[in-house]
Amino acid sequence: MRVLSIAIPQCDPSVTLQSNNNAYEWFVRKIQAMDQQKEADLVLRAVERAAWFAGNFHSGRFSDGAVENLAFNIGKDLDAHAVELKGEPLSIDRKDGRRRVLHVAPMLAMGGHRQLLYHWICNDRTSCHSLMLLDHVGDVPQRFNDAVRDSGGSLVTLPPKAHLCQKARSLREMARNNADLVVWHLIGSDVAPVAAFATHEGPPVVLIDHGDHLFWLGSSVADLVVNLRTAGAELAAERRFASCTTVMPIPLLDPKAGISRIEARRALGIAEDQVMLLSVGRAEKYRPYGSYDFVSTANKILDLHPNTHLYVVGESAAAIAPFLHCKIHDRLHFMGSIEDPSIYRTAADIYLESFPFGSQTALLEAALSGLPVVPAYAPLFPLLVANDDALTDILQNPKNEQEFIKRVELLICEPEQRLALGDALRKRLLAEHEGKGWLERLAALYEKAESLTHNPRIIPASSCKMTNMDINLSQWHVMTGRPHSSVSPDDVIRAGLYHAAFVAKIVGDYATARRHAWNAVQRDTFVWASWRLLGVAMVGKMGLFFRQLLSHA
Repeated sequence: MRVLSIAIPQCDPSVTLQSNNNAYEWFVRKIQAMDQQKEADLVLRAVERAAWFAGNFHSGRFSDGAVENLAFNIGKDLDAHAVELKGEPLSIDRKDGRRRVLHVAPMLAMGGHRQLLYHWICNDRTSCHSLMLLDHVGDVPQRFNDAVRDSGGSLVTLPPKAHLCQKARSLREMARNNADLVVWHLIGSDVAPVAAFATHEGPPVVLIDHGDHLFWLGSSVADLVVNLRTAGAELAAERRFASCTTVMPIPLLDPKAGISRIEARRALGIAEDQVMLLSVGRAEKYRPYGSYDFVSTANKILDLHPNTHLYVVGESAAAIAPFLHCKIHDRLHFMGSIEDPSIYRTAADIYLESFPFGSQTALLEAALSGLPVVPAYAPLFPLLVANDDALTDILQNPKNEQEFIKRVELLICEPEQRLALGDALRKRLLAEHEGKGWLERLAALYEKAESLTHNPRIIPASSCKMTNMDINLSQWHVMTGRPHSSVSPDDVIRAGLYHAAFVAKIVGDYATARRHAWNAVQRDTFVWASWRLLGVAMVGKMGLFFRQLLSHA
């Protein structure tokens, strides 16, 4: 979903959370008033949009029966729908005695979830793996086609523009007829699987929590929620109404011996005597939030060490520039998005985790390559950064920026420390995340899942919680989702009005958006941003119609 960007100054964090909650609850009331029988697909779309909003503008919830149960109830009465499927014929039997695992995902976008799915299929030879993609656009990477085919399964893609009821029906039939176990790789605001699995007929459903820091749908139909770290499992039990949880390490593939460090550096044009720092992550993970400023911290490190360069894979200099409060150092290189950053890991000396938003998979892949790692400092809350059970006792987060810089400096100046830390991290990951150790954990997961009977159920409604964790999340979403504002952040009342108008406009509550925007104009008559926000709110639904019309022209 594309959102019109309006620069919003920083405001009182609790006001941000309350505004998000008000907008979310208004939207939920609107959805609940819709006719679920006559407008089933529109209701599902609205539920999906509400989940998207709650995931991008934290409302003090991580799950909520008030919206999820609407999709669940539609799923219980799901009418037959036909949909054209792309892929191989859907005929997966158990002639060889292997279990049939159906992996379900919305798409194969860049990120750790894609790596986990691929490594799972490649590592597990005891099962026949099929894959259904619900919203994938474009070609599927050939390695996924090969991996699924080699396991004996089928890869199916549904038309992205198909009705959600059609997708749910097709997924239900695929699970009933071709699977002994469903593994749902939950990414974002998936709603079709909730409707698909809202029936007692079908195999057990295992939900893989790829977004344990976000609001998501799925607890009502998940027989087992699998978290990738203990901290995520604790949150699932406390705030997501999960009936059963477990923890399984992210599967990794030990990198095969390829080109040497010298060859990798030569290919990248990096001098042999240069100290190379590396960081890998999606663009949003490097955007500053308050005192957390990856680029500013990197500049300090590079100023102290003239022979050191930092390479960031996953973001470009042009894309991050609008968010920055400082210039980019001439030895800080943003390389953009790269499908396979392994050559950079081979060439690097030290790995730095992104912050304030870390990357679990990227950090683990770096450590498995033998690189020493400096994790993100002083996390806003544990689930925003890498937090792996296998490394917690030997890789603690620095307490502040100063300690982060000192750790990096120690590794820059002491090559022996680099080798020792990199070796220790690699040994831990080989034992837990790769090969025999991980396969034993997978076997235990299969045993637990196969003892379950699919038992979908409605879940309770949840209210907004005002904990420090929830407040931090709501504020972080706002600050990292907007370019740096030229408007002074000193007036917290004005900032609160801006944000309240903005989120009300997103959910379609234009009356509230106009009221807050008009109050902002009265406070700041000569500030253009106030008038622009009012104009957007005044145009309302007609403006949304024209933007959608133009986007399809």
